Amino acid sequence: MELKMKPLLDSEPEKSQNVEENKPPKRRNPFNTQRLKEEKERRQKKRARLIVRNISYKSTDDALREHFGQWGTLEDVHILKRGDGKLVGCAFVQYETINQATKAIMMANGKELLGRKVFVDWAIGKDEYAAKHPKDEPVEKKPKVEIKEESDNENGVKSEDENAAAEDAIGEESEEDDEEGDEDDGDEEEDEDEEGDEDEDEDEDKKDIKSDIANVEREKHISNDVQQGCTVFIKNVPFDAEDNELRKVCRKFGLVQYAIINRESVSGHSKGTAFVKFKAKESADLCLQAGTEFKLNDDVLDPHPALSRDEIKSKHSEKTKDESKDSRNLYLAREGLIMANSKAADGVSASDMARRHELEQVKTQVLKNLNRFVSRNRLSIHNLPLNYDNEKLKQMALTYTGFRPHECRVMRDQKVTPEHPQGKSKGFGFLSFDTHQRALTALRKINNNPAIFGTQHRPIVAFSIEDRAVHRIKDKRNERSKQNNPTYKTKLEQRKQRREQKRKGLKPASTTIAPQDDNKVKLQKHIKKLETARAAKAEDKQQQKKRSDVEGDYVGTAAKPGTSLRMRSKKKIMEQAQEHMKRVKTEKRKQKNKKIRETHLAERKANNRPKQGRKKEKDDLRPLINKYKDMISGNEGGGGVTGSGKVKKPKRTKWYKD
Repeated sequence: MELKMKPLLDSEPEKSQNVEENKPPKRRNPFNTQRLKEEKERRQKKRARLIVRNISYKSTDDALREHFGQWGTLEDVHILKRGDGKLVGCAFVQYETINQATKAIMMANGKELLGRKVFVDWAIGKDEYAAKHPKDEPVEKKPKVEIKEESDNENGVKSEDENAAAEDAIGEESEEDDEEGDEDDGDEEEDEDEEGDEDEDEDEDKKDIKSDIANVEREKHISNDVQQGCTVFIKNVPFDAEDNELRKVCRKFGLVQYAIINRESVSGHSKGTAFVKFKAKESADLCLQAGTEFKLNDDVLDPHPALSRDEIKSKHSEKTKDESKDSRNLYLAREGLIMANSKAADGVSASDMARRHELEQVKTQVLKNLNRFVSRNRLSIHNLPLNYDNEKLKQMALTYTGFRPHECRVMRDQKVTPEHPQGKSKGFGFLSFDTHQRALTALRKINNNPAIFGTQHRPIVAFSIEDRAVHRIKDKRNERSKQNNPTYKTKLEQRKQRREQKRKGLKPASTTIAPQDDNKVKLQKHIKKLETARAAKAEDKQQQKKRSDVEGDYVGTAAKPGTSLRMRSKKKIMEQAQEHMKRVKTEKRKQKNKKIRETHLAERKANNRPKQGRKKEKDDLRPLINKYKDMISGNEGGGGVTGSGKVKKPKRTKWYKD
C-alpha cells in the first residue's frame, strides 16, 4: 500500500487565511477610548506649559501665582527643589490656554521678579531637550567649597553650577512629562514609571549635593620663571627639531621642567628659537656656560638668559628711538610722491608721470651713498618752462606760497649761444627757504599744481639731495672768508664783551633806550602802519587757508618723521607706469565719447527744429518796377498827388541846369 502525503505548506496557509476571514471584527474597548481622549486633552494642555528660570530662592507658590496670574488663569505652579529642600531656581507654570501662555512670555520674559531678572520660555519634552543639549560624555563638575546663599547672589545672575543643576532638573521634569504623555498601557505601568522617576530624581539630587560640597576653585597659577633664573632662551634651533629632542639634549645639564620650541601661530613652522626651564638654577647656569658642545642635529645652539615682558618692551622702545633718529632725513624723500591710482594722479599726463618715475629711480640710486642726505630747507623743482629765469621763478614762488626764497636758481648749460646768451635752461632749478616749515608748505602748494604751468605740464617739486662733502667745503670757505675779514675780529670781540657784561648783570651801553618824544603825528603814522601790517597778515592767513583746502587734491603723499624709507623698486615703478597709462587711456576714451555724444546731440537738435509756418512768396522785383514807373510818370515819392492838388516836380540833381 502506498501512502500519499498531502503537502502541508500549501494547505495550511489557505486554512489560516479562511480562519482570519471568518473571525469576527475586534470590539473597541469604550473605557480605553475614554482614557485616550483624556490623554489627548492632557497633552493639549501641556502645550500651554511654561518654564521660568533664574527665580529667587525666596519665591513661593503664592508669589508666582500672584505674578503670573495677571495674564491668565493658572492651573498649576510647580517649583523645582533638590533632595535637601533647597530650590533649584526654576519653576513650571501651567496656563489654561496657549494664548494666555504666549501673553505671559511676552510680558514677563526679561523682567524682574522678587529682585531677580527671570527668563520665561516654553517647556519642552525630553527628546527635544536632549536634541538641543546633547551630552556625549558625562562632564565632571569642578568642585566648590562653599555654596552661595541668597544674600550673596540675590540681585545677580546665578552661578554656572546652579544653572547646570537647574537644567538637570528641567530635563528630569520633561522626562516625567513625556513619560506621562506616552503611556498607553495602563495605570499600573504609570505608577511604576513615576516611582522609578522619583528614585532617579533623588539619586541625581544626592549626586549634585555631593559635587557641590566637594567643589574647589582652581586658582590661576602665575609663573615666576624669569625671576627665578631657571629659564633659558635658546637661539639657532634647527627648524626640523622637535620638543622631545631638545629636552633630551638639555637633560645633561640637569632636570628639565619643560622645553618648548616657538612656532608660528598659523602655519605651525618653527621660528628657530625655544624656551627651556630647568628645575634648578645651577643647571640653567651650566647651560648658559655651554660652548660648542651644546648641539642639536649637528647645529650649535646659542643659549641666552630669558627676559621678562617688561624688559622686552623697553628694548623694543629703545630700538624704535634709535631708528627714529634719522640723521639723513630719509623720510622726506617720499614727500609729494604720487601713486598711480591715487586722487592726486587724476589728470596727470603720461609724460609727467614718466618723468616722475625717472626722478624716483635716480633718487634711489643717489641715496645709496651714505654721504648723501635730504635737505630740510632746499627744494628742487623740475618741469620748468625754458623761458623761466631766476626772477620769474622767484615771482612764481612768491605768488603761490607767500614766502620769499633767499635762494632761487634756474640751472643752465655753460655753453653760450646767440639765442641763449646766459646758457640754455636745463628745465629744473632750486628754491631755498629760511625754515623747514616754509619749505614744506611751498612744496605742498607748488607740487603737481595744475594752475601754474597748465594741466598737461605740472611742476615736480621735492626736497633736494645734498652731499656732505660739498657742505663741508662750503663751511670751510666761509670760515676762511671770515678770518680774512678785518671787521669780523672786531665783531667777535664786541660779542665777547657783551657776554661778559650779561654774566656780570650789567646792561650794555648800546641797548640803552632814548626817551620817547611826545610827537602825536609820528604816533598816528606808526599806529596806521601797524594796522595795515596786521590787516595784510590776516589776509595772507585767509588766503593760505583757502589754498590749503585746495592743495589736498593734487599734492601727493605726506611723509611723517620716524618712518623708514621704503623706495619702490624698478619693477614696482614699471607696474605703476602701466597702471597710470591705463588710467590715461580710459580718460581719453571718456573724453572722446563725450565729444561724440555732444556732436550727436547737436545734430539731433538741428534735425528736430520746430515746424515753421508756410512762407509767403515775395516778388523782389515788384518794388523796383513800381519805382521806375513812378519816376517815368512823374509821381515819384507818393503818386505825385498831394492835399493841395498840385503835382510835385521831380527833384533835379546839382549837375542839371535849366
